Amino acid sequence: MTLWSDGDQEIGVWECTPGPSRWLLETHEFVHIIGGRMTVTIDGGEPVELVTGDTAVFPRGWSGTWEIAETLRKLYVIF
Repeated sequence: MTLWSDGDQEIGVWECTPGPSRWLLETHEFVHIIGGRMTVTIDGGEPVELVTGDTAVFPRGWSGTWEIAETLRKLYVIF
């Protein structure tokens, strides 16, 4: 659900069921986990678990995987 959008910038709430996904980000993304749990792994790096209450920033060009373990709900800001 998009809450605000202006060109390449956007704020919203995103929800996804468990499973893997691969990402190559073309923008910066700030996330705050509202509910659920996922493990993010930057290409060539170590896995990091994000759980309810955690905050993270993924810079433009970030490439790696997200493994969602529990239905995830996040507040995101794309900038």
